[in-house]
Amino acid sequence: MCGIIGYLSTSPGVSKKIIHNLKKLEYRGYDSSGICLLKNDKFFVKKSIGEIKNLQKKLNFNDDYTCGIAHTRWATHGKVNLKNTHPHLSQDKTWAVVHNGIIENFLELTEYLKSQNISLSSETDSEIIPQLMSINKNIDNIEKLRNVTCMLRGSYAICLLHKNEQAIYIARRHSPLYIAQNKNSTMISSDPVTFGEDYEYYYALPDDCLAKVDLKDISVYDSNLKKVNIKPCEVGSFEKSAELGKYPYYAEKEINEIPKIIDGLMLNYNNVDHFKNIDKEFIKNIKKIKLIGCGTAYHACFMGAKFIQKDAEIEAHAEIASEFRYSNPLIDQETLCIFLSQSGETADTLLSLELAKKMGAKTIAIVNVPYSSIARESDIVLPLCAGMEIAVMSTKAYNAMLVVLKLLSEHLRKLNGKPMNVDISELQNVDYFKNIDKIDEITDLVLKHEKIFFIGRAEDYVTALEAGLKLKEITYINCISIPSGELKHGTLSLVDMKSLVFVIATDQTLLAKNLSSASEIKARGGKIILVTNLDVPCDMDIDYIYKFDKIDSSLSSILSVIPFQMLSYKTCVKLGYSPDKPRNLAKSVTVE
Repeated sequence: MCGIIGYLSTSPGVSKKIIHNLKKLEYRGYDSSGICLLKNDKFFVKKSIGEIKNLQKKLNFNDDYTCGIAHTRWATHGKVNLKNTHPHLSQDKTWAVVHNGIIENFLELTEYLKSQNISLSSETDSEIIPQLMSINKNIDNIEKLRNVTCMLRGSYAICLLHKNEQAIYIARRHSPLYIAQNKNSTMISSDPVTFGEDYEYYYALPDDCLAKVDLKDISVYDSNLKKVNIKPCEVGSFEKSAELGKYPYYAEKEINEIPKIIDGLMLNYNNVDHFKNIDKEFIKNIKKIKLIGCGTAYHACFMGAKFIQKDAEIEAHAEIASEFRYSNPLIDQETLCIFLSQSGETADTLLSLELAKKMGAKTIAIVNVPYSSIARESDIVLPLCAGMEIAVMSTKAYNAMLVVLKLLSEHLRKLNGKPMNVDISELQNVDYFKNIDKIDEITDLVLKHEKIFFIGRAEDYVTALEAGLKLKEITYINCISIPSGELKHGTLSLVDMKSLVFVIATDQTLLAKNLSSASEIKARGGKIILVTNLDVPCDMDIDYIYKFDKIDSSLSSILSVIPFQMLSYKTCVKLGYSPDKPRNLAKSVTVE
């Protein structure tokens, strides 16, 4: 959710390096940012509201500091103001902290601190941590950190500075944290994307561990203070794939990458047998499949459930991860749970994975980030191969999810002794952006209407859900996505001359029913934009037809969402908003 950087160097001037890398994490939080540098037993702290460039203006990059921590915030506890911006200091000014996560027993610990004559200067749960660290001055700092983390309930990634040490103390539970080191510097980060320039290897800090890091050593301990050996991971192309290049925004870049991503994904799955462990033995006793995710990943789950039931003829249902754990899920050894997450760190999805494993279910992760927690915890990992996705609005990762789910459903069909339902290689011969230049005209129509609706049937309904989410999250336009057949059951009362309705139709067998719904809308004064790759009767009273390239209907959903991704992007830019950093949202949701 938030971005964390810790940095130690043999050379002065670390603030420039910290800010440079903190900017790479701005997609994780951009309400505010702050930095704490250490020299001569004193902290130098600067904070700012808004983007990191505002913090940058407050710094003198000719500094002679060699140690520091920094943070870019997405607010959870407390308003967006300087008082609540990280880093936070202890009352006695001996400790400074940056923190990602949520301390659930915040109020209880606040009362404890009051009993110790310590009051908080902010509204954040994060400030609890340095205040607790300041209380017992008679024990070793790593033992003190262990004792403090034992008091915390919730999730956290923590970086702490003590004013008398050129070292950084760190701890994590559920929220990711990584360390990289070379002969001149050590960096701690909440995302290895920051390591691409200067490091060959990095270390993933295990869950419920803590560490003391300096320029010479990385000492990692478990909760019993026993030393833990952690294996290095090589910094690869994934961590280096976040350059903006010629594009003004990551959102546009990532939409335009979709054809290349899908080609690369197909090539990767042709060259590497990612399904080798999903064999007849693996599915022998499987009676049902649950697909679990949040937001865009949930929509991919919904689509995947339709793919699997149709292709493999196995009962499959999509579940919203934030609801899954509280729904008394009926899962056991005969259940396969598939978890989808672009980041692989989505807190609700990760906690659902932990529950599924406890209940004996088999697990598969479909994730974009190979070093993520969900990837590490699952029985089998199916990679998305989409490269770093920076824009908060997920685009290429969603398309990649649909391709992987289609490959998986065809693989399960094959294991059940049935011939392939569709030749997925068709995807390599389509024009993903056919007629995309006409989106500007549709954008103008969107901006002229007060009410926006997206409707479709079967898989097209899932596309309607994803289209609505894209428009909402970066343009702030309120819109509704429903199945076409549900219009008559309440929502049709909202349709009038101020309404613009997108009808999505990619299945010839359902075209007549979708066109019937369009007629109901026209009769009530609404305008219709039909998004299709089918041949449509020329006598239909439709205001605008957007045609994308023809492909087998079972693959159409991979293409039909692209016009809506581009529509949201172009509408956002016309409204003067940032498509990469929508208000109130962050890329990686690592808290419940």
